[in-house]
Amino acid sequence: MVTATHTQPHRADHDLGRDSDHNTTHDTVSLFYVVPADQLVPDLHPRLGAFRSGEHVFATGYLVGLLEAPCLTYLRRRARAGQAPVGTRVKVEHRAPSIPGNRLHVTARCTVEDRSRFVFAVAARDQHGLLVADGHVTTHLVDTTTFRARLRHRARDRPHLTDTSR
Repeated sequence: MVTATHTQPHRADHDLGRDSDHNTTHDTVSLFYVVPADQLVPDLHPRLGAFRSGEHVFATGYLVGLLEAPCLTYLRRRARAGQAPVGTRVKVEHRAPSIPGNRLHVTARCTVEDRSRFVFAVAARDQHGLLVADGHVTTHLVDTTTFRARLRHRARDRPHLTDTSR
């Protein structure tokens, strides 16, 4: 459960007169999240046996999504009509386990803005200040019309991939 979201703007590079198409920003978005009992390793991909017998700790897959969340919040606030954020790269170190009930403070600081590409330094700490995860997330703001047209084209070229009847 997300308990709060906070944005802290600081645009020092604009003050330095750098080119607006390629600059470094220092905008931070943070949120608090309580680890639920249904996002543990056995809950991730329950059809795959590799996960079913895993430890009952917050799954890395869910943690990656949680680290992306403030990045998406940041970009949705900046997106123009017809744009949406799409993640393209995640490089994260999962440093400590979390159990249900742990309260995580997740932060994302935009460190690079290059036209439609944004790089974020992300981190999650538990209620005791222990670093649970850190790394970088790269996300692009895409034109939704173009993006969806490409998806439709791919689906037409590979109809077997969209068959959900199995």
